[in-house]
Amino acid sequence: MRRRRKQGWPWMLIALLLAGFGGWHEWQQPKPEKRAATKVFEVIFDARLHPHRDNDGDSFHLEHGGKVHEFRLYFADCPEKKRHPLNGDRLAEQGQYFGGLSEAATVALGQMGEAFTREWLSRQRFTVCTKWHAVYGSGRYYAFILFPDGEDLSAKLVRAGLARIHTGGTTLPDGRESRVYEQQLRQLEAEARAARRGGWHQ
Repeated sequence: MRRRRKQGWPWMLIALLLAGFGGWHEWQQPKPEKRAATKVFEVIFDARLHPHRDNDGDSFHLEHGGKVHEFRLYFADCPEKKRHPLNGDRLAEQGQYFGGLSEAATVALGQMGEAFTREWLSRQRFTVCTKWHAVYGSGRYYAFILFPDGEDLSAKLVRAGLARIHTGGTTLPDGRESRVYEQQLRQLEAEARAARRGGWHQ
């Protein structure tokens, strides 16, 4: 009996060392920096897309000044890019918005939105405008992403039929009121629906 305990203790020691290393590794992971909200937009000119498994059509990680922040678009909501146990109701709501898409079709639309956003942020220069308003304590911050052609990413997604007009809004960096901008997005959405783009292809 004593010999059995003697033989088992090295394995217990190894298990404890591995558990300790796991905790140390987790402690070493960089935590997102918390930023205080402002009343005016901070304009960031040299951000670039940071690859991350959670990036999708309307939320993505951007690197700037050696730090990484996750931003969430104002006004636009792309469908979820994958199904998990907690987002079934949201997927159903998103599919219903586009005229009753099946769950599979809604997820496929979300994947199209993710690819669309990745393409624009990878190949085009862009400017970030943010007030550092947190998104429900999720570690994300609302932002507008502006391109040299004068259109922002939310508008491009709605124009392509890849996002619904949804989530938080605010006065735009150029001074346009939220309600005015939303009316413009409704017009883009009507055009996308008429042209059967993206989720409006039915």
